[in-house]
Amino acid sequence: MKKQVQFLVLSSRTKLDFISAINNKQFEIAAAELKRLMDTRFGAGSREPDQTVSITFTIDCQAKGFSVKVLENALEFIAPTTLEILYAVYDMAEEYLGFCFFEPGVDALDTFGGTIKLPVGKYIIRNRVPALKLRGLVQEFPFSDEDYIIADWMVKNKLNLLQTWLKYYVNIPGEMLDYFEDRGIEITGGGHNFSFLIPAEKYAESHPEFFAERNGERIKPSASKSALLLSEQLCTTNPELREELVKNIIELSKLHPRLKSLGISPNDGFGWCECKECSKLYDKTKKGDLYNLSEHVHEANKIYHQLVKYVNRRLREENCTIDLGFGAYINYCRPSEGMTVDKGMRSGLANYWRCINHKINDPECPVNSNYAKDLQRWMKVKNGGLFGIYEYYMGVNFYISLPMVHTDDIFDEVEFYEKTGVDTLVTQFHVPHWHVYGINFYCMANALYRKSRNATQKRMWNALFGKDADAGKRFYRQVRKLIESAGKCHIPYPYSLFNRTDLADYKNLHEMAKKLHRQSPRDEYRRDLVVWTEYLVRFKTFFDDYHAGKAGVKEIRQFRQWALENCYGKRILRFASFNRYTQNIEQMISEGKKWLHFGLDWEDAYVVKHSQTILK
Repeated sequence: MKKQVQFLVLSSRTKLDFISAINNKQFEIAAAELKRLMDTRFGAGSREPDQTVSITFTIDCQAKGFSVKVLENALEFIAPTTLEILYAVYDMAEEYLGFCFFEPGVDALDTFGGTIKLPVGKYIIRNRVPALKLRGLVQEFPFSDEDYIIADWMVKNKLNLLQTWLKYYVNIPGEMLDYFEDRGIEITGGGHNFSFLIPAEKYAESHPEFFAERNGERIKPSASKSALLLSEQLCTTNPELREELVKNIIELSKLHPRLKSLGISPNDGFGWCECKECSKLYDKTKKGDLYNLSEHVHEANKIYHQLVKYVNRRLREENCTIDLGFGAYINYCRPSEGMTVDKGMRSGLANYWRCINHKINDPECPVNSNYAKDLQRWMKVKNGGLFGIYEYYMGVNFYISLPMVHTDDIFDEVEFYEKTGVDTLVTQFHVPHWHVYGINFYCMANALYRKSRNATQKRMWNALFGKDADAGKRFYRQVRKLIESAGKCHIPYPYSLFNRTDLADYKNLHEMAKKLHRQSPRDEYRRDLVVWTEYLVRFKTFFDDYHAGKAGVKEIRQFRQWALENCYGKRILRFASFNRYTQNIEQMISEGKKWLHFGLDWEDAYVVKHSQTILK
């Protein structure tokens, strides 16, 4: 005779009794959050309790991952660390209480009230572990009160790394550092930090030899905190410059003892030093490659890696324990001969201008396949350090909210990274464009903790569209089809998309978004989809009219004004970036220059080359 299954029933009349010794901040947060989420689901104090459920937090250092077990009138949360107890609370809330933590500051709930039946004697979550050690976001903007909801979203989705620029890190208030730390999130000082560690305002006059020599003269570097530092590098072989870097890093680590890692990534762009000593470390005839946008300049991996190795060695000699980060990017994507990623070092491959119509390890893609080969090269020289991937799951180039649906590929790419030996995955993001790219961020976080693709997406579509989930899925399927219609490969900048797609398809998307909104007119997410698709229609219309000779300064101003009136304050568009981008288009048109991208000669040349080769 089959044994009858007993159930633990949770309802509005359930009282939680926390019997663990709550002597840890993460335990306190876990207890408070479980109670808050239960109250949100069933109603706080709506009825007199007729059932008490004991809640136990158990630390088991031998546990493989975090688990939740149902007992008679009890729930036991088991994990090897207190942070993972908190993770277990949030996973239970999503998978059994009906929540979806899709976006910062919003706890979406699909059902209020009722009862929940959990099988007694069973694990409802068992031995859950991450795919990668470090998982997170890249914050390329100053910290503000908005970061509290960012940290809250990150811990709910089990992300534990926030990479930011040093110039932003040093201004984070202590109480905000506490908030992130209490939620198990490490903040690192990455970014293009040459200009921060050796600022122009301090060294340009007294030590011009610290800066790159170009065309026989030392550059006059821009002010480090205001300029778009493209192609302004240091004289990396200068012995005094190297020691100054070491000294400044050590001083910084003492001033900010909670900073576990900082990066010495070069300033954005190219512009490497051409002095006699630096020139020995590269061959000007050995150019970079099309896929990483450096075939117009020499490879710089050797000149850069020699500096990294020197600084890392000197930090260890000075007993500095901070991890040293460095980038793998554009013309320094690959490891140079003899380069290793040693203990105390962290690096990440930035697959800038990757193809978003192929997975990163697709051998048929002429762009992504090369990034995959670079990754394999780095895995061979990993020697105790950490190596990761720096992603752009929000597109690239000024965050101008072009469509990018990466919700399926992310799961396959994370699986590939895990098998390859990658330690870290981070992506750039902005809260102001969450209703465009949040689907990517949410799926990335779930993939990084080995969540089911189908279950993740089902929860997400239900949270976003409720009874219209199937219609919402069809909408995003059409967005993806539009992107794929651009061709076999697609790099996410305007020319690549708009030059190879039809205006009718954008208008069709707009009509689909309006229909979704009519079915739930008070829903903010659906409202934003309507505005976003109109934005795309207007952007594509301007593009077509410009290339037909029917649009110019007047029309780009009108487009910018429309965006200001309709997108500002919504989670559609990072308006500061869009404003800058369209102002640049206006300037190019006014000066009689052809608009291809942002008006940088080397970048525009790649847009042309792409259209003749990989995008053909």
